[in-house]
Amino acid sequence: MSFIGFELISKRAWSVLPGHTFSMSILWNKKKLSSSIGRDIYHESGMILPEKRIAATGRIHHLSENTINRFEPLQTASCKLVSRPESPLVDLKIELLVPNKGIMEPIERTTVLYLWQKENNLTKRTVLYLDPQPIQRTPPNQFYMDLSFMITKV
Repeated sequence: MSFIGFELISKRAWSVLPGHTFSMSILWNKKKLSSSIGRDIYHESGMILPEKRIAATGRIHHLSENTINRFEPLQTASCKLVSRPESPLVDLKIELLVPNKGIMEPIERTTVLYLWQKENNLTKRTVLYLDPQPIQRTPPNQFYMDLSFMITKV
C-alpha cells in the first residue's frame, strides 16, 4: 500500500493572527480525497519563520496557547499520510484555502510544498518549488496547484 501527504512550507517569515485558518486537500483525478483534508487554525498571533510548516494535509491542528511551545519556532503539525487510490494517476492538484486577509505576496514566491510518500516502509520527502503557471487562484482565498507535471514521480 502507498501513502501520500503534503506540507506548505514558508520561504520567508509569515505573520499569522488569531482566527487565521489554512486548509489543504489532495485532488486525485479531480476527486478530493476526504481523508487528505487538513486544517490549521491559529488562535494566537505569531510569526512563522522560514523553513517551517504553515499548513499540511490529513489532520486538523489548533495552534493556541495550550498547544504552542514558546521555546520553539511557531509551526503547525506534520502532515498525516493518507492512502493513495489504486486508480492510475492522471491529474494531481492541491486545493489550498488561506485567510481572507494577510496574503499579500504571490504564494509561489513565499512557499514551497513538501511531498511525502511512503511505500514498503520507506518514507521519502520531495521539495516542490512552485511555478506560477499551474497555480489557479479563485478570489478571494482559494488556490488550486496543478502538480500533474510530476505525475511520473508520484
